[in-house]
Amino acid sequence: MKLPSIAGCSLLVFFSIISRAEAVTLKSGESFTHARSKIYGAGWRADLRAHAAVGEYAGMDRRLIERGFDEVDYCSVGETFCVLQYTRGKSCLRLQTQGEQIEAMKVVSWSDECRERAADEPLEVLPAEVRFALQRREDCETFGDCDGLEAALLKLKRDYARNRSAIKALRSNGRKTSVVPK
Repeated sequence: MKLPSIAGCSLLVFFSIISRAEAVTLKSGESFTHARSKIYGAGWRADLRAHAAVGEYAGMDRRLIERGFDEVDYCSVGETFCVLQYTRGKSCLRLQTQGEQIEAMKVVSWSDECRERAADEPLEVLPAEVRFALQRREDCETFGDCDGLEAALLKLKRDYARNRSAIKALRSNGRKTSVVPK
């Protein structure tokens, strides 16, 4: 019996990975959380640069980040339309939703457009959840809303232990920290 070669096994693994990252079928009006699970199931991931050009998190985008939806690029006020950004390799998926509550958000539209970078946006920024934690730490010091902050910072330090820029920012002890790694 002849055993398969390493190259043959490598090709088999490569093609099985490619087949799992198939196109995702979305429907206008379907729930955002259901669409998101299909998006992740098709191999898409949150664009960690999302929200980089917008600045601070407030309103619905803040609630989304607090619940772990790092793909939020921005949300409007009023009828609450949100744009969420995903990547898979060099491909982009831009999802627009509407809804005032995360559980009630519905898919409105989607496209293969990549997020536009602001003219002054740096090429490299800290991950969205790290940027949010830094903003939350500032809010804690200013407004005294510190419940659960230490545990969240500890978790991020574990999650980003290999990202020197993120660790440096998280260890900055409340000093104003740039979202641009140095």
